[in-house]
Amino acid sequence: MRGILATCAVIAVLKAGSALAAAPVGAGKVFTGSDGEQVAVIPLTPEDEKKAILLVQGTDTELDGKVLPHDIEKNGEDTRYVTQWHGRRYATLYLSVSGGGSRRKYYLHIPGRRDSTSVSFDDKRSQGLKPEDVYATYQKQKSSGSTAKWMAFDRKAEQELIDKGLASSVASMNEACGSQSAVKVDWATVTDEHIKERSMSGYCGVPLDSLRRLCGQSAEAKKIVQAKAKEVVCRVGGALALEQAPGRLTWTTALEASNQEDFATKYFTENLETTRGNGEKLATRMELEKLRVCTDGQGHYVVVRPHENQSVQLDYGDGKRFVKVAPPPWVISGYHFLEPRFYNKTMNHAFRGLDMGLYSEVEINDEKNTCAVRCGERSIPFKRVEADEAEKLVAAATFEPNPQKYVPYALLRDQSGRYYLVEKGFLPEDRSFRVSIGPKGDLKPQQMKDVVSDSKGEIFSTKRGDLRLLVDREAPSSWIEKKKKVELRAVPIEENLPLIYNELGVYTGARLGTPCDDQ
Repeated sequence: MRGILATCAVIAVLKAGSALAAAPVGAGKVFTGSDGEQVAVIPLTPEDEKKAILLVQGTDTELDGKVLPHDIEKNGEDTRYVTQWHGRRYATLYLSVSGGGSRRKYYLHIPGRRDSTSVSFDDKRSQGLKPEDVYATYQKQKSSGSTAKWMAFDRKAEQELIDKGLASSVASMNEACGSQSAVKVDWATVTDEHIKERSMSGYCGVPLDSLRRLCGQSAEAKKIVQAKAKEVVCRVGGALALEQAPGRLTWTTALEASNQEDFATKYFTENLETTRGNGEKLATRMELEKLRVCTDGQGHYVVVRPHENQSVQLDYGDGKRFVKVAPPPWVISGYHFLEPRFYNKTMNHAFRGLDMGLYSEVEINDEKNTCAVRCGERSIPFKRVEADEAEKLVAAATFEPNPQKYVPYALLRDQSGRYYLVEKGFLPEDRSFRVSIGPKGDLKPQQMKDVVSDSKGEIFSTKRGDLRLLVDREAPSSWIEKKKKVELRAVPIEENLPLIYNELGVYTGARLGTPCDDQ
């Protein structure tokens, strides 16, 4: 009896070994991600057919545990492992090769994730991989009809997945907006090809993402969504569109259109009316929400308004009349302003090419609800004006351009200590000039009428021609008075702005239109 059992056992082992040996698989590899994602890649033989089976695990998606057949597609040194997933072409794994083959990066495409997941070769798991077992699972899933089902297009299941994705998007929007909105898709406008070729949850989720972000920026946006977006409907059409009806927003997505969220956000801000009922649009209210006004309690006010390029624009005045504060270079924020009359020796003197000692600033802390104006090294406390009062103040006030007419253009000095200051018009397009000459503290404006300006420099002269100032970019500059020529030495402008504004006398008592004018 024992002999018979032993013989049967041997036969069983031989059959099992024969089955494993017959599996058309090569040596497999396992790649893992940082969050437990795994993909086993097992090439099928013969290799020249370029086929493989892949097993994905640890992604918490419906792809886990399924062994799917893949084509191995080469494009130069790059490789894609491509299958069919729910009726659409699906590149599960992608190998990117660069640096002449020295850099190899693998990316796993996981359903429901916008970005691919980086994975790397796992030697230990690769050694423990049993390709025959994976192949046996593949055969079992295939024979049961499961594989064909997973690879085939199932519109009902696809719609459920899209609805699930949109449910997540609207939940995020509701959380941000404090709303209880619902979302639905007009499925009659969505074809099978739309679903196969595009991420419909992404296209239909555009207005939800836009509103979520707006709610994060504006309290009024939250009120609007709560009142006017109780339902969001998505449909597919030939052009992007948004329509309003009581309690409903209808979004038409066009699958070939670009910048869809920008379109939606622009529509919402420019067309959604605020809950105030006076025709005011969301964009206007958002600007007012960002408005901040500070005062020192002595009749001096600073208005801080949003600015597209430099975060904010400053205005300074007495509460009834304001002037625009000249914006700084684009490399620093609009809270700063050039103020050479108050030099700060403690600042970085080479920040992105700027001497920050020349710049003062308005300091606002929204968390603490504080405000201050720093002029050089001195900080002057200001008090925040309440939002409603600030809005009324700004609505009633007048706003004017910066009062400066000229800014320093060139500074020269002769051997006797006499300075020659050339100024040009304050606005970039203003090509008018002004010349002042004299000892430190007593420079006098000259009646220089004729100006010749080109790439080599400028020549300033009187109409009679008996006085001429030559600002030369290649040769020494000079001052000519009654045919007597005096050679001049150029003095760097930026390094000497405190001297120009504080000591030469040209700007004594002048208002520069900054919050430090009255300090």
